[in-house]
Amino acid sequence: MIGPMRHEKNNLGREGEHGTALIVTLLFLVTLGVLATGLLFTVQLEMQSSASYKYSQQAFYVANASAQKAVVWFNNSYSPHVPASDYNVTTVPVRYSGRSVLLAGQTGSSSAYPESGVMAGFSTEFSNKSLQADALNSGVYATNATLLKYTPATFINTTTFLTYTSAMERWRVDSIGYWGTVARPMGTAQISTVIENSGNAFFDRAIWGIDSVSLSGNASTDSFDPALGPYGGLNVGNRGSIGSNGSVSFNGSVSVHGDVAYGPTGTFSGGDVTGQIIHMSQPRFFPPLPSFAVGATNISLGGHSSQTIPAGSYGDISLGSHGVLTLSGGLYYVNSISIGAQAQLVISGPTTIFVKSALDLGGQGVANPTALASNLNIFYAGTNAVSMRGGSQFSAELYAPNATVTMGGNSEFFGSFIGKTISNDGTPDINFDEGSLRNNLIQRPFRVINWSQTVY
Repeated sequence: MIGPMRHEKNNLGREGEHGTALIVTLLFLVTLGVLATGLLFTVQLEMQSSASYKYSQQAFYVANASAQKAVVWFNNSYSPHVPASDYNVTTVPVRYSGRSVLLAGQTGSSSAYPESGVMAGFSTEFSNKSLQADALNSGVYATNATLLKYTPATFINTTTFLTYTSAMERWRVDSIGYWGTVARPMGTAQISTVIENSGNAFFDRAIWGIDSVSLSGNASTDSFDPALGPYGGLNVGNRGSIGSNGSVSFNGSVSVHGDVAYGPTGTFSGGDVTGQIIHMSQPRFFPPLPSFAVGATNISLGGHSSQTIPAGSYGDISLGSHGVLTLSGGLYYVNSISIGAQAQLVISGPTTIFVKSALDLGGQGVANPTALASNLNIFYAGTNAVSMRGGSQFSAELYAPNATVTMGGNSEFFGSFIGKTISNDGTPDINFDEGSLRNNLIQRPFRVINWSQTVY
């Protein structure tokens, strides 16, 4: 009997697949390994990049600290060198003894500066100095400073009101910061900053009436530049400005060739003004004059007599009946000055006069042959009214913060005049000496005007 037919299972296909799973698994593991290696490499790169950025930023902070310290050093431990003749100021950078003026703190650089003490002081503060946060975190900075510009000027100390010679300078400060050590830094950065000091003119307008200005009639103001020659012709400008912390009022045909500024609570009225009319948001500060002692020697001249006196301290000076007193130049302290009856006060060189109690400049007034207002500075501390009406011309800078100042007659006044109040009782022409903008400046501190950075 023939039994039922049986079918044999064909395992040939599966026998051919033996090991496939192993190969797939191995390929998968290799792929995972490659991905893991790539991921690990990427993470390492990111960590290195992050660390590099961190160290570079820390180096930047070190360099920045050095740059900021340099500004402080220039303001507190440095004074511009004088005289200017030691420099060649026609080049950029400025040169000294054939080299660029340089204060060096960086390795490989050497200073070139007229004063050894300044070079040593700068090197002490900026030659590879350590800046440490803690035992594991520290940096090093080194700085050079190169003089780019030098402008000599005369400045006025607003505490003593004495003048001194200095300069307005511009320096480029190059600071390198290392995070770690100089030999093996983990990060390096460089900052270049340009710093400069400046000066503001103390006598910056034709007239300043601290409390008020009141002009009438045909009074006028304009300006001239003594560097271009004497006043007149083409040398007549529009900088005859007027200012007050209070009100400014004009009556009649007053003409101002310049700006008019009046105080926050003041008013302005009248007049023909060629420039701007400015309502100030803040009053200007006028420093008080210091107390000073005067001498006991009085001088009284008349009857066509004359005398010359050197700088020093005197009592009362009274000139009358064609008397002529000549000041040889320098610094004078006097109790009072009174000029009348065709008398005259003459200066023969740069002169500063401190007057304590009374000032009456009548007669033929004050003769300033130099015609430079900044060569005659008059500081009047008294409260009695000041009268200026003598002479056909009067060249000076006057500061009388406690007194009423009256400018009278038909005189021409050249310079700059500051009083508690300013008024006129004639038809004076007031010509601002633009040289005052370049002399008797208030020195301002060094400040950053530009900077750039490079991170390595």
